[in-house]
Amino acid sequence: MNLSAPINELKRKAKLIRRAEGIPLNQALARVAKEEGYASWGLLIRDYDALKPKPNVQPRTGYQITFLPVEAAYRKEAIELANSTFETVMRRLEPDNPKQTRALWNAANYVDKHHLSADMLPIDSEYALSLIEAFLVHHVVDLAVRADRMAVEDS
Repeated sequence: MNLSAPINELKRKAKLIRRAEGIPLNQALARVAKEEGYASWGLLIRDYDALKPKPNVQPRTGYQITFLPVEAAYRKEAIELANSTFETVMRRLEPDNPKQTRALWNAANYVDKHHLSADMLPIDSEYALSLIEAFLVHHVVDLAVRADRMAVEDS
């Protein structure tokens, strides 16, 4: 499979076509797929996925978290992951008041107060970390809404 560009660039090309011509995204994706020699975008993706290397590593499992507060090493790792995930979410959300939203963010508070609760225990540490990536977006949206309200009150 020799594509003219990486998948993300082909998607971007389809989005540009969609905007320029005012057509639905699925039609723009189909056009890009045809340009690449495929009957449909789905067939292009199917072939692309089939050629991706498959991981041969067994999924990592951690240890059981059985009590709160969590141990210091886990807390440190969770805070680092929360900060990294926060930055990713901020880039994707593009809040109206990013400085205020960042000022409200506190990774340690999120990990200590919002991440895990006693009714979730015992829980595998790796799974618990994955919950940060899965659910932090909601917390960041709440922070952005609070920042917006604060900006309105200040004006």
